[in-house]
Amino acid sequence: MLQSDPTVFARAVETARLPRVHTLIDGMFVDGGGQIFSDVFPATGTQIAEVRSSSPGQVSDAVSAARQAFPAWADSSATTRAAILDRAADTMLRDMDRLTALVTLDNGKTSPEASFDVVSSTSLTKSAAGWASRMRGSTLPLGDGYVEMTWREPVGVVAIFMPFNAPLMFCAMKIAAAIAMGNTVVVKSPEKSPLAAIAFAEYLVEAGLPNGVVNIVQGFADVGTALVSSPEVDMVSFTGSSTVGARVGSDSVAGLKRVLLELGGKSANIIFDDAPFDSAVEGSVGAIFRNSGQRCFSGSRILVQENIADRFIESLVAKTRSLRVGDPFDPNSDIGSLITAQDVSRVRSIVRDAEEAGAKVLCGGDSPTGATPESGYFLPTVIDVGDLTDLAILREETFGPVVTVQRFTDTNHAIDIANTSEYGLAGGCWTSDLAKALTVARRIETGYFWINSYAAAAGPESTIGGRKSSGFGTEKGEDGMLAYTAIKTVIMSESSTGTVIPMGGR
Repeated sequence: MLQSDPTVFARAVETARLPRVHTLIDGMFVDGGGQIFSDVFPATGTQIAEVRSSSPGQVSDAVSAARQAFPAWADSSATTRAAILDRAADTMLRDMDRLTALVTLDNGKTSPEASFDVVSSTSLTKSAAGWASRMRGSTLPLGDGYVEMTWREPVGVVAIFMPFNAPLMFCAMKIAAAIAMGNTVVVKSPEKSPLAAIAFAEYLVEAGLPNGVVNIVQGFADVGTALVSSPEVDMVSFTGSSTVGARVGSDSVAGLKRVLLELGGKSANIIFDDAPFDSAVEGSVGAIFRNSGQRCFSGSRILVQENIADRFIESLVAKTRSLRVGDPFDPNSDIGSLITAQDVSRVRSIVRDAEEAGAKVLCGGDSPTGATPESGYFLPTVIDVGDLTDLAILREETFGPVVTVQRFTDTNHAIDIANTSEYGLAGGCWTSDLAKALTVARRIETGYFWINSYAAAAGPESTIGGRKSSGFGTEKGEDGMLAYTAIKTVIMSESSTGTVIPMGGR
């Protein structure tokens, strides 16, 4: 069913308790002072909120509030920070119905996917709370009456940029981690999905977060540019496309800021002829079509060994055709909506360009029958590229429910094809030969890799980070927490009167 049930939609809006104002500065929820833009339910294009961009003055005030709040927050105890994050996570979990409805309305993903985002968000927030009290430095006796100590200190004010595809989860991944380590933050909410960040902030404020520790601004590229260029921002944490991320990274480095970039992907999902066949088919479908393909680590390139290719493709297409695209609130829907109708046109154009270049569209390739021009619905699509290798669809991130299929002869051939991508975020392989699987995992140039699964069991402690054009830096787990800290080395003389090093050396 493509059309939303008006009664179900109205009930979801009521349950979601959509925020009425969308900017947070120094503990005050206020209306923005900039241009008005609409937040729409992506499945139908129906407006669910009228959002005001934050004005240049408000962006500046948000950064100043974060800067003023930083000394006291950095000096707060780990126990205090952890308690606030734990309380916020507990309240979010109790508000599961509210947040599931809000994420579905704001993003267009199915309710089960939205519910998974809420659970992930609470897990990540609790993980950050735990790390607040587990982050330790080290000591090293140097001899001759000296001791070296290393301390982990907060970086300062962090500007955070989140993508639209899972904003609540990224709030927890980035905001919770940053403030757990003693930083203060200014968050630019994604303009295509602007409600999750301000909702997340509501729970933090309710949990007792001091004013100015978290600030939320809304808007477009000009707001982001103002944050990156602000001399009061010490670090930039960005998740989004590689094109925008490259500019953000360049501008951040020019301002001598720390930078963490988690960017795009064009991940290879490799199916060997000794793979657990049915699981590989099922897993490959989930690897690409969850969240309508709008995941940076989606397995958007299937590489299948040539002697099982025809059988695998037949099963893949049959399974893909069985997926139901429809109303995200309908429990019978497997796939919800792309984020905007414009993204439908963009993905459709990518598919048609591939077809015109000689690739074969085996299923999908367009919006489902009955979809309105305002809707974000797009059929899951499988494309057989045959022997073609120089296609844009094989190089560029589609960020939609589209998967290409390529054939390979042996392990080395598969690895070579996988590593032709300029991206290096994720990947996976399916085989009953675990020695071969580990060899492939070592040689594939990615930061994340699955064996006989894809996108499974990636919990709050599973560190993720990209290579090549997928960015650099890490998130989640201990390394993800360390990314929001600066190391300081302290060397202390054990002499109560001090130790003087004479001119000319010791």
